[in-house]
Amino acid sequence: MKPKEKDFCRRLALCADPIRAVREAGFRHPEQSLCKLMAREDIADEIKRLSRNMRSVYESISICGLYKFAYGGVGDALMLLYGDSFTADQLREMDLSRVSEIKRTDKGVEIKFCDRVKAVDKLGELLGGGNESGTAGGLLEAMRMSAAALGGRSVVDDGEV
Repeated sequence: MKPKEKDFCRRLALCADPIRAVREAGFRHPEQSLCKLMAREDIADEIKRLSRNMRSVYESISICGLYKFAYGGVGDALMLLYGDSFTADQLREMDLSRVSEIKRTDKGVEIKFCDRVKAVDKLGELLGGGNESGTAGGLLEAMRMSAAALGGRSVVDDGEV
């Protein structure tokens, strides 16, 4: 496979737009080249391989984002809510990823956050805890795994945890 063809495969896996990918890869006659490229088994295999890799990356990024929604802090949003004034640079540096909505009302600023419980539930689902018994089953399984990791040692001493 030539470098230009590999570039086409990579671009197609990234943008999912065949005409754009073939143009950006530098082919002179995009439609004609696309038909020839897509008829080749080695090209199709490479696109499938790259697409699987991209899906894996996107799944990992989604899990990280959900983890951030579920367990991340809201300090910057609170600074925004209670602060007086901020420069444009300070605002750009704030992590407001857990904010779902900001409204300015006659009473001040109203901030709504992402639903942490939904994020935790979705994380449990994606990480294998979403079985028939729901989140409680995932929690129970996590507790069993923790107990197994402790090697049967008790973490309770005279009623204190």
